[in-house]
Amino acid sequence: MRNLVVVFTLILASFSHAQSTGSVTGKLTDKDYNNEPLAFANVIIKGTTKGTTSDFEGLYKLEELQPGSHILQFSFVGYETQEIPVTIVAGETATVNVVMSASSASLDEVVITTTTKRESETALLLDQKKAVSIKTAIGAQELSKKAVSDAGAATLKVTGVNKKEGSSKIYVRGLGDRYNNTTLNGLPLPSNDPRNKNIDLSLFGSSIIESVGISKAFSSYMSSDVAGANIDIVSKENSKKSLFKIGVSAGANTQTTLKDFKEIDGANWLGVNSNTKHKIRNLSTYSFDNSYSPNSGKANPNLGLSVNYGKKIALSDESNVSFFLVGSFNNKYTFQEGASDAIVDINDNAILNVGSIFDTKTYKYSASKMLMGNIAYKINNNHKLSFNHLFVHSNTQKIQDFIGTTTDVGRDSDDNRLVNVLLQTEIQNKLFVNQLLSTNKLGESIDVNAALSYNAIYNDEPDRRKNTFIINNDTNTTRISQNAVRDNSRFYGNLFENNIAGKLSIIKYLGERYENKGKVTLGYNGSITDRKFDGIYFDHNFTNPRNTFVDINNLDSTFNQNNLDNAFFGIETSRGRNSDDAETYLPQLYDAEKTIHAAYIDAMFKFNDKFTANVGIRAEDIKMDIEWSTNISFPGFSSNSKIALDKQYILPTLNLKYQVNEKINLRASGGVTYTYPQFKEIAPFTYEGINFQESGNPALLPSDNYNGELKFELFPNKSELISIGVFGKLIQNSINRLERNSAIERDFTFDNSGDATVFGAELEGKLNILSKEIDDEKSQHLTIGGNITLMKTELKYNTTNTLFNYTGGSSELEGASPFTINADVSYRFKVNEKETISTLVFNYQSDKVYSIGTNFKENIVEKGVPLLDFVFSHKFNKNLSVKFNAKNLLNPSFERYRDIPEKLTMNTYKRGTSISAGISYSL
Repeated sequence: MRNLVVVFTLILASFSHAQSTGSVTGKLTDKDYNNEPLAFANVIIKGTTKGTTSDFEGLYKLEELQPGSHILQFSFVGYETQEIPVTIVAGETATVNVVMSASSASLDEVVITTTTKRESETALLLDQKKAVSIKTAIGAQELSKKAVSDAGAATLKVTGVNKKEGSSKIYVRGLGDRYNNTTLNGLPLPSNDPRNKNIDLSLFGSSIIESVGISKAFSSYMSSDVAGANIDIVSKENSKKSLFKIGVSAGANTQTTLKDFKEIDGANWLGVNSNTKHKIRNLSTYSFDNSYSPNSGKANPNLGLSVNYGKKIALSDESNVSFFLVGSFNNKYTFQEGASDAIVDINDNAILNVGSIFDTKTYKYSASKMLMGNIAYKINNNHKLSFNHLFVHSNTQKIQDFIGTTTDVGRDSDDNRLVNVLLQTEIQNKLFVNQLLSTNKLGESIDVNAALSYNAIYNDEPDRRKNTFIINNDTNTTRISQNAVRDNSRFYGNLFENNIAGKLSIIKYLGERYENKGKVTLGYNGSITDRKFDGIYFDHNFTNPRNTFVDINNLDSTFNQNNLDNAFFGIETSRGRNSDDAETYLPQLYDAEKTIHAAYIDAMFKFNDKFTANVGIRAEDIKMDIEWSTNISFPGFSSNSKIALDKQYILPTLNLKYQVNEKINLRASGGVTYTYPQFKEIAPFTYEGINFQESGNPALLPSDNYNGELKFELFPNKSELISIGVFGKLIQNSINRLERNSAIERDFTFDNSGDATVFGAELEGKLNILSKEIDDEKSQHLTIGGNITLMKTELKYNTTNTLFNYTGGSSELEGASPFTINADVSYRFKVNEKETISTLVFNYQSDKVYSIGTNFKENIVEKGVPLLDFVFSHKFNKNLSVKFNAKNLLNPSFERYRDIPEKLTMNTYKRGTSISAGISYSL
């Protein structure tokens, strides 16, 4: 109650204070660019630290000003600073419009004393232009323009980034999950998948994102367990006095919505499943909560809901407290129909069909809830303390229905039988992120920044169900098939990972903070990560499977307590561990801990107005311990064993920038990094899918990475960019996922398979084709943007490794697309507060390696396809707006094929075209 009284008093005092103060508003325009709005210029009351920045339309507003005479100071990088007197009257709003023009001063001569939000393309381009290191980012404004829904999709709009179809993994310059690193506000995040290093970026909805930065060049303050890129999500904070926004959207897919659909029995429509652990304590008791049969119905339209609320309370002229809260819910129905064809071997130039040929139907339902809260306390622009809490709950349910033939069923022309494999998978994630961040300016030349985080992730795969049947079309019957142990099984997997991380930096400027020749930074980063993962299979073994007939729409009539009692089938836990108490069944598991301590020194020096150098040294100590208990072993290791990796590194980084003139930068960077094996890549835990299995390799060792890049940047104006860059990487003792020879159709593990090289070139452009101010009320703009990446990757096999028989002497890297193009064209028309934006977005990734083959199996290749999206939005006024988007307009066929002359297709399907429309209202 006492806290409520304090908050109420503060709000009441703030309201009363507003009645005795005045405000000033206005618009800033750019004289040198046809009086376009000038975004992100600084506006301050001279002699104070009270200020703001202009928005994308050049508009600004300063509130709660004391009555009397003041001087407004307007400044922007490269523009003449203007000072204009204004008289503030209590309860009234003054209007001051300003036309800004370019200055002859250098970039370093302009003092910026207010905080700029990194949401707009213009602000991020300015940040990129001023930075010493090579960096790229995409902000909230561009995410909205291109209908990007989450951080994962955002990265795909950045030069040199692509991903595997149907996977959450992204690849940066040809390097995948193990070679990248993900942070939120500069602090590490746990993984939500036992098979991945990085968290699924699609968990972070665009409603919480201010920007997503992709750092492909390295600096000493970053984690060095990276060779592709460090991806940093910057979360939003409230910068307005008051904010309230609510949005709702609905969507449909041409091959899914309102059509027949199957869902797993378990989680509800909201995506909540409380039964994530099994209850089996006795194999003679059938204690499963969920039905074996899928539920049948119709696919409803997709739904999206979001609410944003923010408030800023002024405690004094120089201090304030701001609050920001955002909540959202999204769901999505997806149906795919296609084919999964044979696995083939190459033997004396003959194609041997040793696999299976299936027609496939995949039903997928996902639901995600997200809640983020932020509170920030700012004192006179010199000190800031903020706390972020993020909770994400996601649930994805997938049913894969495969009907076809195998090597022993349905091959002969007179065999009218089919194999039916039904796999039901559910993944549930609960992510908790807590961050405390502090920035402090001490005097005129020292900054002290600190941050601390605690994160936890719960990843559950509850009751994955697999069934295998034989359909006899001659007799119109379906019976149980039991050729392998896992043909009819239920699986439970649970992962818990928590992470504590902290960082501290002390910055000494060589001169006063805003007029200096450089700076020296001393810093520390540390983290402790614990992961526990366990999984157990319950295999159903039938006494007489050939005579056990089933109703495929009512599987519970077969899988039940009565049939278990009558010995129609028995339950085994062949991959579980039996304890001394035969009534208790323990899962296979691994337990891992990773500790990192790093110290660095980073120096940046401006030799003159044109040349700046940044050099850093990072020392890291990494310890990783993994202990496992399974019923399988790896050469040299038992099924119950442990391993410890302990390495120390001294890692240099270098970034150089030469400013040819106000519009042209030349850059160079180089650095040494490393890649540690991940928990799941080492632990010999076997993860099984419908037609593959994957297990770790305890013999893995870290890789050493050498990185270099050169780049040319041209900024024709504040919102335009043309850049050309070349890069190269050498990865010694690289780690790769490999396909090996096995009785299982597709059996994967990991190996230090040899040295890898990556060479490439990137071209990026953002240009204004039309920018016209028709009059004071009307304007129109036509912009185009795009980026192209050309890349050559090569993995030279280490043929001394006798565990694998490599096909050929080398291969392209997994997931590396030799050619990628992103392009967009956008038209914006504005009349007063009304605004219309239309954008066409195109993406193409050429054929790339999906999986590296060994033991006489050629690589599996993912075929390149073109993707085309259309986005339309209209703002009726400052409160009401609508948005429409249509994605995958071309609806191409996604295919994977074995890389042989015949290019035998292995998988093929279509996504369908998705359309959605939404409306939002804000105050």
